[in-house]
Amino acid sequence: MNKRLPILLGFLLLALALWLRVTHVGFVHHLISRFETLAYDIELRTRLLTPKRAPFQTSIAIVDINDQSLRQEGRWPWPRSKLATLVDHIRAQGAVVIVFDMIFPTQEDNIADIVFKQLAQQNLMTPQMEPLLKKITPYFDNDSKFAASLAQGDSVVGVSFLLQPRIEGVLPLPLLKLTTAGEKDLDFYMMPGVIGVNPQLGNAAKNVGFIDVFPDEDGIIRRVPLLLNYHDGLYPSLALEAVRIYLLKTVKLETGSYGDNIRLEGVRLGEEVIPTDERGQVIIPFRGRGYTFPFFSAADVLHNKIPSGVFSGKIVFVGSTAVGLGDLKPTAIQSVFPGLEVNATIADGILKNDFPRRPAWALGMEIFLIFFIGVMLIFLFPYLGPKTLTLFIFILPIMLIMGNNWLYEKMGLVIPLVIPMMLFILLALLNIIYGYLFETRRRERLKEMFGQYVPEKHIDEMLKSSTSYGLHGEDREMTVLFADIRHFTTLSEGMSASQLKNMLNDFFTPMTEIIFKHHGTIDKYVGDLIMAFWGAPLKDQDHVMHALNAALDMQQEMIRLKSFLAGKWPEINIGIGINSGLMSVGDMGSKFRLNYTVLGDAVNLASRVESLTKEYGVGILVTEFIQANQNKFVFRLLDRVRVKGKSKSVALYELICRQSELTETLSKEIELGNAALNLYFQQQWSQAREAFEMLHKMYPSVKCYSLYLKRLAEFSQNPPPSNWDGVYTHTTK
Repeated sequence: MNKRLPILLGFLLLALALWLRVTHVGFVHHLISRFETLAYDIELRTRLLTPKRAPFQTSIAIVDINDQSLRQEGRWPWPRSKLATLVDHIRAQGAVVIVFDMIFPTQEDNIADIVFKQLAQQNLMTPQMEPLLKKITPYFDNDSKFAASLAQGDSVVGVSFLLQPRIEGVLPLPLLKLTTAGEKDLDFYMMPGVIGVNPQLGNAAKNVGFIDVFPDEDGIIRRVPLLLNYHDGLYPSLALEAVRIYLLKTVKLETGSYGDNIRLEGVRLGEEVIPTDERGQVIIPFRGRGYTFPFFSAADVLHNKIPSGVFSGKIVFVGSTAVGLGDLKPTAIQSVFPGLEVNATIADGILKNDFPRRPAWALGMEIFLIFFIGVMLIFLFPYLGPKTLTLFIFILPIMLIMGNNWLYEKMGLVIPLVIPMMLFILLALLNIIYGYLFETRRRERLKEMFGQYVPEKHIDEMLKSSTSYGLHGEDREMTVLFADIRHFTTLSEGMSASQLKNMLNDFFTPMTEIIFKHHGTIDKYVGDLIMAFWGAPLKDQDHVMHALNAALDMQQEMIRLKSFLAGKWPEINIGIGINSGLMSVGDMGSKFRLNYTVLGDAVNLASRVESLTKEYGVGILVTEFIQANQNKFVFRLLDRVRVKGKSKSVALYELICRQSELTETLSKEIELGNAALNLYFQQQWSQAREAFEMLHKMYPSVKCYSLYLKRLAEFSQNPPPSNWDGVYTHTTK
């Protein structure tokens, strides 16, 4: 099939995706942003609203002036003397910092002053009443009582910045001052007005933080600023100020240079850097639905109906969720969410520094992701079948979401995925349509014939070729491999049929993948045995090399499997036998059942060789026909044998490793082993025994040395004939 057209169309889709990512065309940018925020909301709710999430530990508690409190204590606003009592009760329970998520810009009227003025205006004041009223006036000064309670410990009260130039109340000095031109150009929200705090409470609390949040374009709150710019002074959010006081840390700006400009990258609190966007905003690290944090009714606190020490060592936020007071926000996690809990969540996020973040390089990473994976899929998808591509449509988004979740859980990164997902799905759909039109019929025919024997890439190579493939028999020079689990009968004792099946699946799957990786064809699975061959249906000039590489990788994979499956199954070891020669290959069997397989003496010899791996205690045993001319691999001559059922002898070699992996120690052992074998073949029994004894002492785990010592002991009792050719005849399979 001509792949040029789907590749060209794929690049057009890639160009469109990149344009959509970087364009600032109004309606397009807005539409993409809406899709991305919708995807983020869905992903966030899926992640956080699963019932299996464990309760989190927090140093934050919330005292809620809820509907129950208003019913018991009276309507809002409460006298500030009652708030003073509330502060005293909270502090008595061990709170470290008390934070009011509300503003107090004006003074509360003193009822004694009001009576005094009214009597004076109506000329009802008598000389006896005037000193009495002046004397009792301080007892009704609720602001003083509230201020005195706040001053007893660390407290933070709220202020609110305005989008219009207006000033009410007073505002203390800023947390930070922007002095340089670069700092003043930072993209903080610039606020022209403010509702501050009345001086008496401000002097008592000493610390203020703004309570403002700014929704996204769709009216949903997903992020909040940590700092706001008011007349080149930076003021902290309520949450940031509360944690700063709690930890006794200083706040600094973390910036980075981008050409001639500097950009905000985060806020440094002590040694920790809180990552923010360029406007100083953090993404809200939601812990779950509303009321996930520990809430306590203000009425219960006032009447000591809460557990003793419940606020010990904590930051306590005081606010209201009562109907009519209206501090309920539409958020990404829930359409009605307590605004009080938003600030508590931000404070908890600052304490743990686990904010989700979209760093300054996120756009570059997304563009790289779109381009890199897009180019890869553009060239990959035209070579995949429609069924595989359909699977990709489901798997790729799941993989991207899982990868994004992993980035979120491990590093707190939030990477937009809408455009990459759309691109990958459209590329798959494009190639599915094109494949169905031009290639499906031929691919399905080849897969029907060879799908169970060869990997997908073999089918793809067949599709590229003009050769007509079939299942008719023919003779070829090929390589065959047998791999068998050692002591399988013993291993399987006590295992159920289901357990046995699962164990074999765990074994066969990675072994088959390796065979396919090295261009092999699966012949069959027989119990615990795999039979594979190289050289058909695709001709392979390097069939021996590919089989040897596959065998080494199979043994290496067994080492990994032993560790990975430790405790799940008994320890598995395999023996591999390989031979090369002339074989008949084709579809063989009966009219009822056929199998694409190889037959011949070379095949039978490979089977016998595999069974001898147990005898010699080696993982991979090959014949002299395999060893010849393979200078990229390291072999050790083991024996010259005559296997059961064969009259001709053959030299057997252990495949040890690739030449690039050969160590000096191993090379020395092979050299000593070859010298000992030469003495053995020359019938110099005494010298051979000494050589093998030395080797056995040096390498006690190598079975063949003890095997030769045993054989030499037998020869000392029953020497071979004088015309002995060094060949050992095996009488068992």
